[in-house]
Amino acid sequence: MSKKYDLIIFDWDGTLSNSVGLITDLIIDSFKEVGIKSPSRHSISLQFGIELERALISLLPDKDFSKIDDLLAAYKALFKKHSNKVNLFEGIEFGIKELKRRGYLLSIATGGSRVSFNNAINQTSLKSIFSSTKTSNDCFSKPHPQMILEILEELMILPEKALMVGDSIYDLQMAKSAGISSLAILYGSQTKKQLEGNDALGYINDSYELFEWIRVNG
Repeated sequence: MSKKYDLIIFDWDGTLSNSVGLITDLIIDSFKEVGIKSPSRHSISLQFGIELERALISLLPDKDFSKIDDLLAAYKALFKKHSNKVNLFEGIEFGIKELKRRGYLLSIATGGSRVSFNNAINQTSLKSIFSSTKTSNDCFSKPHPQMILEILEELMILPEKALMVGDSIYDLQMAKSAGISSLAILYGSQTKKQLEGNDALGYINDSYELFEWIRVNG
């Protein structure tokens, strides 16, 4: 059976990597270390998908930008201590390898930094699976479509042959701006209510449902 899509682009945190809880805890602890009132978990969830500095600025209670360098330093130090705790969601490793075996091109578009992404993927067996990876250090932050547009150009894929999979409103908005289809993940950082209104083709409750959706529709 012919495939509808040739390329599937995945977000990393909250889509393939079960890291939302860890990142949320580290952001809260970073604020505590700098002596600023910590944001709520709900507020943090709304920032997933964009680059770290932009997210931290949005979370500052009094928008005192003089604290941003200290916050960034605190977060990076904490992340370095805990970065070995990153794990893939159950079923992701097998499912991704199966997609590769079936002939899909696979890529990553993440709001994380190049250092944090490389550290995370190096802990898995998926490093050689992805044909292209883009981070916030390589391109404009989501929801700007640059990550997707560069991946399409590099791999010579038409927009109608690509699918974006992500757990953040910024993933879906990025896909829409780039002119490609998207699939919304509900087991990551944001809820269906938060993700609705961005033309996602479906809403996915777990990784097994994700790969079944692609098998049937992709």
